[in-house]
Amino acid sequence: MPRIPCLGPEALPESLRSLDEGRIINLFKVLAHAPNAVEPIARVAAALLAAGGLGPVDRELVILTCAMRYESEYEWAQHVPLSRAAGVTDEQRAAVRRGDHDATAFSPAQRGLLRFAAAAADNPQVSDAVYAGASLHYDDEQLVETLILVGFYFLVARVCTVVDVEIDAPEGEDVLRMARLMRAG
Repeated sequence: MPRIPCLGPEALPESLRSLDEGRIINLFKVLAHAPNAVEPIARVAAALLAAGGLGPVDRELVILTCAMRYESEYEWAQHVPLSRAAGVTDEQRAAVRRGDHDATAFSPAQRGLLRFAAAAADNPQVSDAVYAGASLHYDDEQLVETLILVGFYFLVARVCTVVDVEIDAPEGEDVLRMARLMRAG
């Protein structure tokens, strides 16, 4: 049972309400309890989902890795359809779920990226070897973006796990479309 209830769409800023006839995921309905933070957080989410240096598959693999590291079933449930739409395979999702970043389902570059993301999620520092494994395939923009994803999805995970946000029906590609609309507006 959620510790903090979802607020209705009327509690959300107009910029969020107008995106898609009030179909807003429960995360933002809970974040609306912090009215000064919900819109900036939604804008960061939109920026991370709509564009960036990481390709869509790599981005979703990092987010799913965070969901597992932070034990956030809400995050996982929301990103399964997003990852599917981005091109992440069932085999890759299963390997992330197991924490198997060395699985053959991943390219050598993705193995390095997932080790880097997992290490950053688990520790304040990453080893030189882990950093080198990621930086061999990814540039500075992509590595910094990965660290931002790790930090952002820690925020999302802790809101969802601590207040027990109810898992709502994942919107899949609709979430990406709304992120693009928010980024454009």
